[in-house]
Amino acid sequence: MVMILGGLILRSLETGAITEGETPFWWAIVTMTTVGYGDYAPSTSEGRIFAVLVMFAGISLTAMFTAVISSIFVAKRIREDKGLEKVNVKNHIILCGWNRNADKIIDSIQYLSEGRRKDLVLINDLDEETVARLKTRYRDIHLHFVAGDYTSEQILQRASLEDADTIIIIPSDVDASIQNPDEKTILATLTIKGLEPNKRLIAYLYSRDNLTHIKRANADEVVISDDFGAYMLASHVVDPGIPQILNRLLDNVSENRFKRVDIPSEFVGQSFNNLFDHFRNNNGSLLIGVFSEEENLGIGEVLSADSSALDAFIERKLKEGGVSLQEESKISTVINPNKNYIIKDGERAIIIP
Repeated sequence: MVMILGGLILRSLETGAITEGETPFWWAIVTMTTVGYGDYAPSTSEGRIFAVLVMFAGISLTAMFTAVISSIFVAKRIREDKGLEKVNVKNHIILCGWNRNADKIIDSIQYLSEGRRKDLVLINDLDEETVARLKTRYRDIHLHFVAGDYTSEQILQRASLEDADTIIIIPSDVDASIQNPDEKTILATLTIKGLEPNKRLIAYLYSRDNLTHIKRANADEVVISDDFGAYMLASHVVDPGIPQILNRLLDNVSENRFKRVDIPSEFVGQSFNNLFDHFRNNNGSLLIGVFSEEENLGIGEVLSADSSALDAFIERKLKEGGVSLQEESKISTVINPNKNYIIKDGERAIIIP
């Protein structure tokens, strides 16, 4: 509007080349933006006074435009820091909940990624200062934050659930009002699997009593809080030496930790013994087993919520029929098989370097 009005008014105040054709409009836009080519200039007093007004109008509009654009970006950044903005990432990991072990989980993901920067989206109720500290600490991970309840569909969509690769749910100790954290974990699993049933979901439980419920919610993997700890304590008493070895095998910074590797295609159809010799002779690694991912019929998908004689009868008959009721994992593992075990297509190897 300033350009059009300025051109029309200048045409009425001036004479000569500056008033011809589109020239007055060209002069107005050049003057407004303070470019000032100097190819055309008003010659009358009235024209020069009007030019000053156009200059101030241009400066004001430019400043206003810059302020509006800046405020948009600043507001967006503030909303991102507060976890109120949608995260636009793909093939990322979503970590729902927060407790004292969450730092260790992120640290392990960062180390085990071996230089490949992953996008990790946190969904919890942490304060901005804590989130900022985490982003500074874990610079090798693209850390994003969404504030809110991870059982809410809206919050999950803000974390780009539909484009996620894996979802991890851990019990949250941030909210003191939660009496049984496992119940929220189960509810979140039901919500996520209802929205995206094919997404890989790993759930962490405090109590084994809730295992049937979480498997019925269709969690792909379940980690129980005290299983490993109880075994380690007993081993320190009964089998000293085993806990120390396990610590090294499971330590993410240990050179001798468990690693999964691809099996060379030429060994598919060959014996486990040949593959064992291959790893041992090539780099000194010790092959301890193979694994493959498959769909198992979990007992939680068959039985009712309450144990009963009918449930026991169904479980017994399915086992007699050779139906796998494995609850622990949908990953099929074979540890130290017979040397004549034949390697199948799709299997991967677990080694100790």
